[in-house]
Amino acid sequence: MAELEHLGGKRAESARMRRAEQLRRWRGSLTEQEPAERRGAGRQPQTRRGSPRVRFEDGAVFLAACSSGDTDEVKKLLARGADINTVNVDGLTALHQACIDENLDMVKFLVENRANVNQQDNEGWTPLHAAASCGYLNIAEYFINHGASVGIVNSEGEVPSDLAEEPAMKDLLLEQVKKQGVDLEQSRKEEEQQMLQDARQWLNSGKIEDVRQPRSGATALHVAAAKGYSEVLRLLIQAGYELNVQDYDGWTPLHAAAHWGVKEACSILAEALCDMDIRNKLGQTPFDVADEGLVEHLEMLQKKQNVLRSEKETRNKLIESDLNSKLQSGLFKNKEKMLYEEEVPKSQEMEEESKESSSSSSEEEEGEDEASESETEKEAVLLQPF
Repeated sequence: MAELEHLGGKRAESARMRRAEQLRRWRGSLTEQEPAERRGAGRQPQTRRGSPRVRFEDGAVFLAACSSGDTDEVKKLLARGADINTVNVDGLTALHQACIDENLDMVKFLVENRANVNQQDNEGWTPLHAAASCGYLNIAEYFINHGASVGIVNSEGEVPSDLAEEPAMKDLLLEQVKKQGVDLEQSRKEEEQQMLQDARQWLNSGKIEDVRQPRSGATALHVAAAKGYSEVLRLLIQAGYELNVQDYDGWTPLHAAAHWGVKEACSILAEALCDMDIRNKLGQTPFDVADEGLVEHLEMLQKKQNVLRSEKETRNKLIESDLNSKLQSGLFKNKEKMLYEEEVPKSQEMEEESKESSSSSSEEEEGEDEASESETEKEAVLLQPF
């Protein structure tokens, strides 16, 4: 039990560090900068005082209103058709943010207005994951009473109870696991099993479906790499999946595997000769976003990859040379055969001509003999007495 608690503590600490990193990335991301960048695009409408008019996307306005706790403004935006489940670049909804801010009133307001309590962000976190990680017991209880699932797995294979550090929080969640009849191990394996099934189907049919995560543009290869689904990864590569496919932020599967510290996935991708130097939209290579403990491993993989590429090039040259040699040999033999086939008819023609000539001579001699006989007969007739 002590070991399990220690493991849970490590998971929670790791989760908090990853969440902090995620938020830091969001603050510096290109997507967050879009409204500012679009100000200068196309036209620049002016107010009467001549200052630029700044316009923000509806989703950003809604999230800002929720974050400020201004329920009146939020009601107006909802009345005008705002999506209560709209997300930011990392897939965080207003409900996620209200939970992180420990704003129970906003949490209740959003849930009462049909916010999705089980919506996952880009890393698979539900609002209950956030509440469990932060230790907000009252918010977690509210979520559970309003349909939150305790068996949803995030990108790291963690359910909310894995992130709970406080004994009261862990007890609450594990009690709900029993009540909801959730098989946690099966929940953790469910996504991988579904992906295995899809990968086998694509391999057998020879046709890959380019299904992407709507918000991030992540593909099946990104997911398998980030989560360490090694068998899925191998099958997808075998099926011909594009190794260097990029999501909407320019991340390749190797970026994902390196960032999440999935050593085996990095090895599989590198040995399949993926491009290890591709940069994302922020100009970062997989080395730049890699988990600190994985950088040395990536450097070793790149050296190994260079050797593999060199061996492959040498092998291809040998195969090409051998093929050319066989082709040339085949052409020479074909030429000999053609020459032989040309000579045979010629000799046959000569034999036939010889035969015809011989036959003609015989006929001429016979003709001459017949003519001679005829002349002799005629002479004999003429010399006979009357």
